[in-house]
Amino acid sequence: MKRVIGAILLLMVCCAPVAHAGLFGESEEEKAARIAKHVADVLREPNKVIAKAQEAVELGDTEEGIRLFRKAQTMLEEIEATEDTRGSAFATLRLKKFHCVSMLDALVLKQSEVMDVRQAVTDTSELAARLAQERAELIAEAERQENPNALPKPPTLADQLAIEEGKAALAQAAVERCRIAVGAAKAELETATAAFTEAVKVHTAADTQCFMADQHFQQATREQKSAAILDALRATLEAAKRDLTEKKEALAVAKEKQASAKAAVEAEEVQLKEAEAAFAKAKEPVRVLRKAIEDEAEAARKKAAAEKAKAEAEAKRLEAENLKRKQAEAEAAAKAREKAAAEAAARDAALKQKAAEEAAALKKELEICEELWRMKHVEAFETHVTEALAKWPDSAELMVQLARLRLIQGQEEDVLELISMTSSKGKTGKQAAFAAAGAYLVKGLPFEAMKILEPVMESSPNDPDVYFNMAVVLVRLPEVDPDREIAAKYYIRSIELGGCRSLVLERRLGME
Repeated sequence: MKRVIGAILLLMVCCAPVAHAGLFGESEEEKAARIAKHVADVLREPNKVIAKAQEAVELGDTEEGIRLFRKAQTMLEEIEATEDTRGSAFATLRLKKFHCVSMLDALVLKQSEVMDVRQAVTDTSELAARLAQERAELIAEAERQENPNALPKPPTLADQLAIEEGKAALAQAAVERCRIAVGAAKAELETATAAFTEAVKVHTAADTQCFMADQHFQQATREQKSAAILDALRATLEAAKRDLTEKKEALAVAKEKQASAKAAVEAEEVQLKEAEAAFAKAKEPVRVLRKAIEDEAEAARKKAAAEKAKAEAEAKRLEAENLKRKQAEAEAAAKAREKAAAEAAARDAALKQKAAEEAAALKKELEICEELWRMKHVEAFETHVTEALAKWPDSAELMVQLARLRLIQGQEEDVLELISMTSSKGKTGKQAAFAAAGAYLVKGLPFEAMKILEPVMESSPNDPDVYFNMAVVLVRLPEVDPDREIAAKYYIRSIELGGCRSLVLERRLGME
């Protein structure tokens, strides 16, 4: 009896599902609603991850965006592995997966171009076109799977945004490459400038060496040294002259390289501006599409009244997190700016201190040189001038002192070359003019000397040295001042302004 009851119960259990399906089967609407709810449930977490990934991309965090989009893609692939996603109900899943793939393509490309600047990308238009073609094919395939009989549809706003973001990423990478190129060009300019400065120092040293060799040879000639000694000194002098010629040529080459490097910097900066303009232009479609997507989403939220409250709560949560993150970033940025400002102030103070010390040292050396020149200690004057020029090769005051030295040494051409490298303003310009006028007088060109002194006289009408030098020049111009009356007037004016008397000049002017 028990066996019969058990068999009956077993038969009832086996037949129960069949009876239920026949008597209480669900309608097509109920089945579609159940599947839609199931799809929404399984896509809830991937949708959250995609939203966070998009937010990270908008904040400029490329690495976090890649990580989150990759995580969302993995979650969608797991759903495909456990669910039958061939029907139209899962078309949203396929589109979400395509969006993740598109964003990963664009973000990975952007990251590789920014981080590995050594790999030069000469033409990105073909790559962009290929990515756009692949995205279009994926969109078409998704549409065909959803509805095989439907006509092809244009890409959605989200699809267009992915393409435009890829283009913007390429434009941004181009900007980064141009910035790196500008930095490299500026580094080349700094190197060329340093090389030019070093060439000036080497040229000055070679000039000094040549002068010393010439002095030794002249002294040996005057002392009537043996022929062997004279030959050795002559060979040394010729070698020094050849070396000076080489150094002059090297100086010219270094100057040309510096000018070329400067031109390269300007060209790279022009390209950077063009790339920045292109990047700004590429961002505009992204902004427009994002705004359109936001409008579309807002319209969808208005239609879905049941989801409105939940969407608003989620939006507020994301907004709060975003605001909190922005506040934290603003505080960190403010601290970083304060630290950078403090460091910059310390660096500026150190640079100012160093500049002040250098200026004081140069001023002291110039005072020593002036005193030695005034006391006519030529050898000590020469030593100080050459040593100071080795330390301050760009000092116009020291170049004028060297010009003075070359003038009394009978090297008029060197004097004129040195004066051409100095400023024509202030006290230094005045001393340079006196040295140049002296060089022209020695060369037998008093008219040229007068041309140099005339503008100095106009700018310094109360300087006794100007009148004294003009009187000396007029003595050499009998065709201009045959009776030397004008020269005497200039000399007397110099004395009236506090200048020193010159017995030699007075005798030449017949003023004894």
